Amino acid sequence: MSSYKKELNDFLREKMRSYRKEHAYSQEHMAEMIRIAPRSYFDQEHGKYGFSALSFVMFLLAFPEEEMMEMLGEIRALLGHTKKDEAARTL
Repeated sequence: MSSYKKELNDFLREKMRSYRKEHAYSQEHMAEMIRIAPRSYFDQEHGKYGFSALSFVMFLLAFPEEEMMEMLGEIRALLGHTKKDEAARTL
């Protein structure tokens, strides 16, 4: 797995775990929220598997828009993307 994939999965794993604990949700509730099997959620939270794009999107949709944008900004910073990088790609 490339380093950015590992970094992103570690980031998402920690975000989901802290979100679950902050709201006192069970792993089963989180699995329902992101529409996966409870065992799959357990395995993902414990690092056995990475998160799918669908799981990530379903998790993002749990947040108010402002918090969602904040998390996307954190991911952008984590992966080293800036608005300048994006502008260069469109040229």
